[in-house]
Amino acid sequence: MISRLPARHVHLDFHTSEHVPGVGKHFSPAQFKKALKLGGVNHITLFAKCHHSWSYYPTKAGMVHPTLKIDLLGQQLDACHSMGVRAPIYYTIGWSATDAARNPQWKALRKDGSVANFSVDPKAKPEDKRPGFSWEFLCINGPYRDLILAQTQEICAGYRVDGFFYDICILNACWCSVCKADMKTAGVDADDEAAAGLWYTGRWRVLMEDCRRIIFASHPEASVFFNGRAEANTPPELLEMQTHYELEDLPTTWGGYDKFPLRARAFVSSGKPILAMSGKFHTAWGEFGGFKHPDAIRFEAAAMIAYGAACSFGDQMHPGGEMDLATYKNIGEAYRYVEKIEDYGLDAQPYATLGLLLCKDHPHDQGAANMLLESQIDFEVVDPESSDWSRFETILLPGGGGALGAATLQKLQAYVKKGGSLLVQNAATLDAAAGRFLLDLPVQYVGPARFDIDYTLLPGALGKELVASPFLNYAPALRVKPAKGAKVLAKIHEPYFSRTYGKYCSHQNTPNQIEPADHPAAVQAGRVIYLAHPIGHMYFHNGARLHRDLFIAMLRKLHRKPALETSLLSAGRATLVHQPQYRRYVAHLLYGAPIKRGRCEVIEDLPELFDVPVAVRLPEKVRKASLPLSKKKLATKTSGGAVRVTVPRVKCHEMVVFEY
Repeated sequence: MISRLPARHVHLDFHTSEHVPGVGKHFSPAQFKKALKLGGVNHITLFAKCHHSWSYYPTKAGMVHPTLKIDLLGQQLDACHSMGVRAPIYYTIGWSATDAARNPQWKALRKDGSVANFSVDPKAKPEDKRPGFSWEFLCINGPYRDLILAQTQEICAGYRVDGFFYDICILNACWCSVCKADMKTAGVDADDEAAAGLWYTGRWRVLMEDCRRIIFASHPEASVFFNGRAEANTPPELLEMQTHYELEDLPTTWGGYDKFPLRARAFVSSGKPILAMSGKFHTAWGEFGGFKHPDAIRFEAAAMIAYGAACSFGDQMHPGGEMDLATYKNIGEAYRYVEKIEDYGLDAQPYATLGLLLCKDHPHDQGAANMLLESQIDFEVVDPESSDWSRFETILLPGGGGALGAATLQKLQAYVKKGGSLLVQNAATLDAAAGRFLLDLPVQYVGPARFDIDYTLLPGALGKELVASPFLNYAPALRVKPAKGAKVLAKIHEPYFSRTYGKYCSHQNTPNQIEPADHPAAVQAGRVIYLAHPIGHMYFHNGARLHRDLFIAMLRKLHRKPALETSLLSAGRATLVHQPQYRRYVAHLLYGAPIKRGRCEVIEDLPELFDVPVAVRLPEKVRKASLPLSKKKLATKTSGGAVRVTVPRVKCHEMVVFEY
C-alpha cells in the first residue's frame, strides 16, 4: 500500500481532436522539464488515451492520434523519471468518442433504449454549437472491456509504470444487448433498476480487479485510481479497489470551497492517502487559456494540506506539445509554499471532539458541514465501522433519513449511555413506515408536516440574542411530541394555509398563525437535543444566517469542550491535526473569502487578520507552542481546561504547533 503521495501534483489533461494538426510537433523534453521545475512539481499524470479515443504512444491495441509522429507518452515519462518525478498514466474508460462512433454496439444504453450520454443532443447537426462536457458513455461489460485490458497490458509491458488513473468510472447501470443478456443469465430482473445497478456494480468490481491484476503483476508498487469511485455513496467493494483517493473538486464552479473539507474529512481516516484535485483554470477542465490567480492557488493548496491531502492542480497541455510556462509560474508560487508546510499536514490525523455522522444525502450533510466550517467548529466524519467513538464529546446527525443500519444505531445508543451527546435533526433515524424513531430521542413521532412552510419562535434569552419574532423555515418541521420530562427549547407557528393556486397570500409564503402549534421545533432531554427542521438542508439551499445561528446555539448547549477553539470571520476555516510521530498537534488557520462572479467563485482578497485567539484541549500536556514558519514561540496560558495562545497575524494561512 502507498503510505504517502508526493505533495505537489499536476493532472495534465490532453484531450485532443483528430482535426488538430501537428500534435506533439513542438514537444521538447527540456522545455517539459523546465515547466515542472518552475512549478515545483514532483508528481504528474500523463496521457496514454483521451476522451477522443486517441492514444499518445505507439499502440497496437488502440489507435494512435492521426497527427502524432512521436512517442509522446514515452518521452514525457523519460523526462519525469530523469528528474525523480512520479508520473502515473491516464486512461479514459467511460468516454471515448471515436470508439463509440466506430463501434456503436459498445455504447451504454439507458433502460428506454436511448444512448447514455452527458449533454449530447442526438438530434444536433454537425454545424450546431456543441456544449462543454458532452460525451457518450461506453459500456464496460461488453467487448470494450477487452480494449481497456489490452491497452493496460500493453502499457505495462512497454513502460515503467508509477500508476494508473482510470477516468469516468461513473456509469451506474446499462441496458445494452450484452448487459440484458448477461443479467438474464444471472437471474437479474433488468426491469428492476436497483437490481440492475447492483449487478453493474459487480461488473465494475470485476473490471477493476482485472486492471489491478495486470498492473501489479509487473509494477507492484504502482498506484491505481478509478476516478468517479471515491464518493460518499461509493460501495465499499469498489473503494477497496483504490490504492488512494483523488478528490476531484473544482471549487470555482463545481460545488464551491466548502465541498472539499467535508470530502477530505470523510476519506482522510481511511488509512489510504488522499489527493485533492483543483485546477489552474478559471472555470473547469478543458479550458484552454483560463487562469486562476496564484493567490487563489496558494489558498487552495494550503487548504489541501490543512485537511491532510496532497495537492493536485489540473492543466491542459497545448496540442502542439509545449507546456505553458505562465501556468507553471502560477502553480510554482503555491508549491514553493507547500514545500514549507506539507510536513505539518500530511501523515497526520484529524483531532476533533465533534463527530458528523453522514446520512449520505448531500444537501443535509453539506449544509451541516457548512454551518460548522463557517463557525470554525472543527469536526471529524464518524466512521460507522469504528468500535470506539469515545473521543467524541458530541455526535451530530444531519436530517436525511434511511442511511443508518442497525449496528450503527446500537452504537449510538451505547454512546449516549456512556455519556456522549447527540444533536439530531429532522428525519435522522426516522422509520416513517413504522411511525417511530429508531433511536431513543426526547420526542415521539406524530406525523409529517401539515403545511409547506412554518416558523420558529425562540423564547427567552436565545430569542433576545437572535430574533424574538417567528422566523421563516423554508421547509417545515416533522410533527413530534416531547417526551415526559423533556424541555422545549423552541416553538413552531404554522401558517394559516399552504400556498396553492386555490389559496394564497402575497408574493411568496403565507404568514404565521398567532398561536403556536402543538408540536415544537427543538427539544432537549439530558445530553440529547432534537431539532425538528432539516436545518442543514435549508442552509445548503438558502443560507439564512438565522438558521445557522440557531443550529450553533443548540450545538453549544451540548458541545462544551471542543478540541480547537478560535475566532475568525465566517470565511475563516480552522482544523486541528495530530502527528504522534512528531509528538505534536498542528492547528491550521485559513482565511480567504470566495466572491461569486458570474458562474464562478473567485478567491481574490487575502486580507491580514491580527491577534487571532486559538485554544486547544489536548490529552497530553503542552510544553511549547510556536509558529513553525517564522520560528516564533508563543506565550501560553491555561484556563477552562484549554491551552490558549494569540496568533499575531494570519494572511491566507498560518499554523500553530503544540508540542508535547
